[in-house]
Amino acid sequence: MVVSESSGILDLNGDWQFRQADQQDWFAATVPGCNFTDLQANGLIDEPFYRDNENKLQWIEQKDWHYRKSFVLPADWLAQDIELVAEGLDTFCDLYLNGQLLGKSQNMFIGQQFACTELLKAGENRLEIRFRSPINETMPQHLAAGYTYPAENDKSDEKLSVYCRKAPCHFGWDWGPRFVTSGIWRPIYLRKVPKARISNLHFVQQRLSATLAEFSFVASYQLKQSCEAVLQVRCAQAPELNQQLRLQLTEGQATELKFQLAQPQLWWPNGLGEAFLYQFDFSLTVDGELLDQQQQKIGLRSIEVVNKPDADGVSFFLKVNGKPVFMKGANYIPGDSFIHRMTAERHQADFAAVTAANMNMLRVWGGGVYQDDVFYQLADENGILIWQDFMFACSLYPGDAAFMANVAEEAQYNIKRLRNHPCIALWCGNNEVDMAIEKWDWPAKFGYSDELFSRLKQQYMALFGELLPQQLQQLDPTRFYLRSSPGVFWEDDSDHLGNHHFWGVWHGEQPFSEYQKRIPRFMSEYGFQSFPVQSSMQRFTEAEDWDLGSEVLRVHQKHPRGNKLIHSYLQQEHRDAVDFTDLMYLSQVQQAEGLKLAFEAHRAAMPFCMGTLYWQLNDTWPAASWSGIDYYGRWKALHYQAGRSFGTDLLVITEQQQQLQIQLVSDRHSALAARLELQLLDFSGALLWQQQSELTTAANASVLVWSKPKAELLAGKTAEQLVFQAKLLNSSGQLLTENLYYFVPAKQQTLSRPELSIQSSTEGDCLVLQLQSRALVRQCFLEFSPMPANLSDNFFDLLPNQPKTIRLQAAGWTAQQLQALLPSLSWRTLGGFHS
Repeated sequence: MVVSESSGILDLNGDWQFRQADQQDWFAATVPGCNFTDLQANGLIDEPFYRDNENKLQWIEQKDWHYRKSFVLPADWLAQDIELVAEGLDTFCDLYLNGQLLGKSQNMFIGQQFACTELLKAGENRLEIRFRSPINETMPQHLAAGYTYPAENDKSDEKLSVYCRKAPCHFGWDWGPRFVTSGIWRPIYLRKVPKARISNLHFVQQRLSATLAEFSFVASYQLKQSCEAVLQVRCAQAPELNQQLRLQLTEGQATELKFQLAQPQLWWPNGLGEAFLYQFDFSLTVDGELLDQQQQKIGLRSIEVVNKPDADGVSFFLKVNGKPVFMKGANYIPGDSFIHRMTAERHQADFAAVTAANMNMLRVWGGGVYQDDVFYQLADENGILIWQDFMFACSLYPGDAAFMANVAEEAQYNIKRLRNHPCIALWCGNNEVDMAIEKWDWPAKFGYSDELFSRLKQQYMALFGELLPQQLQQLDPTRFYLRSSPGVFWEDDSDHLGNHHFWGVWHGEQPFSEYQKRIPRFMSEYGFQSFPVQSSMQRFTEAEDWDLGSEVLRVHQKHPRGNKLIHSYLQQEHRDAVDFTDLMYLSQVQQAEGLKLAFEAHRAAMPFCMGTLYWQLNDTWPAASWSGIDYYGRWKALHYQAGRSFGTDLLVITEQQQQLQIQLVSDRHSALAARLELQLLDFSGALLWQQQSELTTAANASVLVWSKPKAELLAGKTAEQLVFQAKLLNSSGQLLTENLYYFVPAKQQTLSRPELSIQSSTEGDCLVLQLQSRALVRQCFLEFSPMPANLSDNFFDLLPNQPKTIRLQAAGWTAQQLQALLPSLSWRTLGGFHS
C-alpha cells in the first residue's frame, strides 16, 4: 500500500489509543493490532503465551473495546471526495468520525470502504472505532435458537463462534488457544476518490498452449460522472501487448482488453520449471490528468482438478499445463494467534521454508483466515499452488437471511481479491463437515430431533451447495469447487474414493505402518504430534513445568490424549528418554520417521495416489502440536524429512513378502539416465555387500527398479547392526537422492555414543561445517546457543566415513560471527548427547 499524501493516501496506521469501554483511562495502541497485544504492551496483562497465562485472560473476550486516533487533514483534501478504507476490522464495531456515526462492520474477512467527506474538516479530526464483545454480541442469537451448534473445537459451552464471521480458531482448537480478539487487524487509511478510477481488474484466460496464449482483462470502474478517459496498458516482459484505448466511461461499464501472445512463458509449480509472471501496468487518464495506476502480475498456466470415476474408483489429482502433477505439501494455519503480527518478513520466511522442503502446494485451512495479499504474492512467485478453503470448519452454521447475506459479501470480496493469482488451484467450501454430518453423531451429542437435524442439513446445503458455488460460478467460473474435504471417512473402506483425511494413526492409535497400507487417491490431512526443541520450550515455560503431567504443559497441549499418545508411540519404537529434553528430541524424531513412511508410501503409489498434504506446516502459538515448524520458526525434524521425501527424485525402500524392494519415484517430465548404487554396511562402516546398475528413470512415474530376498542379503549377519543404503546419481556422478533402510526398530539397534569430527570454514556470509564419523550416527541434531537460523540440514543420519556438509546462514550475521558460536555447538543423537 502506498502511504503518502501525494499519492492520495493518508495513512492512519501506527499510534492510536484504546480503552476498555467501561473504564475511563486511555492507553497507547498500535494499528494494525488487537486488544490483547495492546494490553500487553501497556503492562496491563502478562505475555499471553507464557506458561498458563491463557487461562487468566479469558475475561478480555467479555469486554467492549474502543479505539481512537486524531489526525490532521490538509485543507486541500476537502476539494474532492474522500473515503475511509479499513482492510480488516475484527469484528463487530461502529465507526465514528468527529462524533458522528460513519458506518458499521460485522465481518473480519471483508475490507470496507466508507464515504466520509461530509464528516471531515480541515485540521484535526478524530476517528473512533467501538468494538463490541463477540461473546456478548452473539449470545442473544444462541439463546434465541434454543440449541447449540456442533462447533466442538469452540472451547465454550455455548459454541458462539458459528455466529461470527471471524477466525474460528480464535475460539480455540485442538492445537491452539482461545484468544477471542478485537481490533484493527489490517491497514486503515483515508483515500482520495478521483472522478474516475479502476475498481477491479479480472484476468481471464481463454486458451493456452505452448505456442499461443489468449487472455483478457476485464476492467471495471468507479465514476463520479460519465467521462472520456484513456486507459493505457503496458507489459514489461512482452511489449508487443502494450495497448492504449480511448474510452467513453459510464456508470456500470466494464472494458474487456483482449490479448494474444505467441510462445508464452508458462507458470510452473515449484520443482517443475519457472513460476514465470507477466507484469501488467494499467493507468487511467482523464483530461490529461493521471487518476489511477494499478499493477497486476499474472501467470499463464492451466489447472484442471480431475475428480471423477475411473478404473480404480474415483480419482483426485491436478493437471498443470496439461501434465499430471503430484502435490507435495502441508496444511497452513494462521501463523500467530494475533494475526496482525504476521509481517511480510514472516510470510517470506514461511515460503523460504516451503520451497526448501521441495513443496509445491499448501492448503489454506478453513478454520483460520483468508491470508494477506503478500502470502498469495509469495505463493505466485515461488510456484506454490494454494488449495483455498472458505473459512468454515468442523461445524454446521446458521441459515438465516442475514447470515447468508454476510457470507455472500465475504465470498464476493475474497473471490475477487484472490482470483487473479495463478497460485489458486481450487476452492473448497469447508473442512470436514460432510464427513461430520455422517459420522460424528451430532444428533446424539447435541440432542437434535430428526426435524431439527434435517433443517440444519438443509441450511448446510443452502450455504455450501448453493450460495458458495453460485458466487464462484459468477466470479471465478473456471476454478474447481469442492464442497467439503474430505468426502469420505477414514474408518471406512474408501481409500479408492477421492480425497482423504487419514487419522487412524494418532486419533485411532493405529501403528505408523498403517500409513503404508491406507493409501488414498489424494491425502489432504494426516499427521502426528511432537514437542518443540529445548531452546523453544525455554521461551514459554520454566524448567519446573517440564513434566507431562504439569498444568502448564496441559495448557500448551490442546489434544486431550496428546502427551499420552506421544509417549505411548515412543515406547513401541524407541528407547526410554533419559530426561524431558531427551523426550522433546525423541518426539521430533518419531514424528519425522512416522510421516516418512506416509510420504514414501503416497509417492510410491503414484498415479493411484497423486497428493500428500500433511497436517500441519506451522504453529499459531508455542505448543506441542502436529507442526513441522514451531511457532518461533525452528524447523523440526519433520520439516527436514519433508525436504528429503519431497525431492524431485525419491528412492523408496520397503520389505514386501520377504523381499527388499526399491521403488524409484520421479516427478521429472522427461526420462533421465542414472546410476543406482546399493550397499550394505555395518554400523562401523564395514562394506558387506554392494551393487551398481545403470537405468533410465521413468518420466513422472513410480517404478520398481530393484528387488532381492531379504534372507539372501542378511545371510549370517546381525540385523541390529546393519544399514542398507541406496543412492541415485546422474550421468555426471551428481547425487540426485539417497535413502537408508534399517532392519529393526531404533530401540533394537546397537548404537554408540556420537564421536563427530567437525571442520569449519566460511564462504561469504555462510558458515560451512564438514562432519564425519567413524561409526553410524543416527538422527543427529545440531544446535548452537543462540541458534540464529535453521541449518541447511538437521536430524540426519551420518554413515561411517561418509562426509556431510552443513551450512548456516543468518540474516544480520557475518560468517565470522557465526564461527564464534562454534564453542556452543552441541549435538544429540539416538546414541547419546554431546555438549
